[in-house]
Amino acid sequence: MAGTVMSGNLEQFLTELSRGLDKTMVSVNKEMTLRTRIQRTWSMRQCARFLNVSVIYLQKFAKQSGDFPAGEYVGRERVFTIAELMHMRALLAANAKRPYDYLAWRKPDDPLPVISFASQKGGTAKSLSAAHFAQYLSLHHGMRVGVMDADPQSTATLYFVGGEGLPAMPTEDTPSMVDFAGLFANEDAPYTDYSAEELDQFFLQTQWPGIRIVPAHGETSEGEIQIARLVSERPKGKTFYRYLRDAVERWRDHHIPSTTPSELVVDGRVDRAKLHSALTETLDCIIIDYQPALTLFQLNNVIASTSLVIPQTMKGFDIATLSTFVNGLLGMLQQILKNERIDIGSSANMLLPTIVQRTNNQDLNQISNLLEHCPAEVLPVFYLRSDSISNASDVYQSAYEYQADTPGKRKGIDRFVENADAVNDAIVSRIWPGLERGYAEQWMNDFYQDDEEDA
Repeated sequence: MAGTVMSGNLEQFLTELSRGLDKTMVSVNKEMTLRTRIQRTWSMRQCARFLNVSVIYLQKFAKQSGDFPAGEYVGRERVFTIAELMHMRALLAANAKRPYDYLAWRKPDDPLPVISFASQKGGTAKSLSAAHFAQYLSLHHGMRVGVMDADPQSTATLYFVGGEGLPAMPTEDTPSMVDFAGLFANEDAPYTDYSAEELDQFFLQTQWPGIRIVPAHGETSEGEIQIARLVSERPKGKTFYRYLRDAVERWRDHHIPSTTPSELVVDGRVDRAKLHSALTETLDCIIIDYQPALTLFQLNNVIASTSLVIPQTMKGFDIATLSTFVNGLLGMLQQILKNERIDIGSSANMLLPTIVQRTNNQDLNQISNLLEHCPAEVLPVFYLRSDSISNASDVYQSAYEYQADTPGKRKGIDRFVENADAVNDAIVSRIWPGLERGYAEQWMNDFYQDDEEDA
C-alpha cells in the first residue's frame, strides 16, 4: 500500500489522547484439564438474546423447523451448546430477508478489520478484553474471528486451549506470530514470505465455531530478536515494520469470502459440511493481543492494524505510564510517516478504561477528566472491577463459557457478563456502526443514573 495517503485516524487519535492525558495527569506452563473446553450451555431465552430475536419467535421457529437443534433438557429447561447456537443462526439466516443479521459475515468487497488490544503495562485486563471481545463476536454476531496472540505469556491462548487444533498448551514447535510474520530466515533469504495457504494453516481451530487462533508461547519473544537482526541486515524489499502487515494482506487477498449465509440450508436442513467450510474459508476480523511493551515487534502489530484498543487502569501512576506509551507510539508513527505515507489505524481507535472501582473517586475522576479533555478517544463504557472473574480464571475460562456452580457465583458472573456485553457492544458500535445491540446504551443509563442517585 506504499503511496497511499494516510487518513490520519490513528495519528490524530494518539495526538488527541496525548493532549487529554497531559491535562488529566495527576501527581503522581500451566496445567490444563484436557476435556471438552466449553461446558456452558444456554437456554432458549439466552439463545434468543444472542440471535437478537424474541424468545417467543425462536420457540415458534423451533416448532416449525424440521432441523432445529434438539438441545438437552436440564430439569424442565432445554439448553443448547455453542455449536447448536451456530446451527440456529444458519437456519434463521436461510429464512431471513436480511441473512447477514444472523451471520454478520464479511462480504467480498468489505475490508478486513484488524483490531489490536495494546498496552505498555501488564495487569490492565488486556488479554481478558481481547479474548472476551472475540467470543462476544461469535456469540452475538456469528463472526469468524482470527485471534493472534503476540504475548509470550500466552494469556489469550489460555482462553482457547482445548479445541481440535489446540488440544494442549502450545510448545516451541507450534507456529506463532513470529512464524506468521515470516521473521525467521530460510535457506535462501533472511526472512520467509509464506504463501497464503501456508499462512492459513497457522490459524488453529478452537472449540468456538468460527474462531481460530495463532497461539503464543515462550518462543514468541524471539520476534524482537529477529526484528533486531533484520534491522541490522537490512534485506532488500522489506521494511522492518511491515512484516506482519504484508503477511496479513497476502493472506487476506487469497481468502476472499465466497459463501453467503443464505446458502447454508438445503431442503430445510443445514448443510453441515458447507457450514463447516464457510466457518473456515476466511475471517471476518483479526484480533491481536499485544505484548505489554513498546517494541519493534509490537510496532509491526500496530502497523498491521485498522483499529487500536488500549485497555488501561485508571490509577494516577497508570495514567503516567499510559502517557509514556501513547507519546512513544506517536513518535514512532510520525517517524514512519515521514518515509512512507501508508494507511494505519484508519478505523476506530479507543481507550478502554478497565478494572475501575466504582467506589474509588480517583478512578471515576480520571475517567471524567479524560471524557472531558478527549471525549472522542475514550469509551464511556468500561470494565468495572470484579472478583467474580477470578472464579472463571481459576479454570482458565472466560466469563462467557464459565458455568458457575453456586447461586452466589452465578449472580457475580452474570453481572460481569452484562458488563462485558456493554463494553463489547460499545466497541462494536465504533468499528461496525449499526451492528450494536443497545447493551452499551443500557449500561450507561443504569450506571450513570445510579451515580446520580448516590450523589
